[in-house]
Amino acid sequence: MTRTAHWFRGEKIPDKVKSKHDMVSWALQRHREGEPISNGEFIYDLNYSRFGSSIFNLRKAGWDIETVRSKKQGLAFYYLKELPTERDYRDAPQLSLVENE
Repeated sequence: MTRTAHWFRGEKIPDKVKSKHDMVSWALQRHREGEPISNGEFIYDLNYSRFGSSIFNLRKAGWDIETVRSKKQGLAFYYLKELPTERDYRDAPQLSLVENE
């Protein structure tokens, strides 16, 4: 899959973004603090109609991506809540060794 867009929301997409999947992950990270990205932006602005497969694979890799459905039929928004590297594992249950007597 090659990259099909060079601009998104008035900003040049970096040259390091090589594929459509990379564009989705870049857009979610870059616009994380701003407005969520609509499915229309993925389809029309990034020219990637099958962006759902990238969302699925990113979620499978541990990305926490929220989907918000709009009241308008067929419109949805996506935003990145958390990357796998940002998780706090201090609250995770700890394993302890048990000795058999």
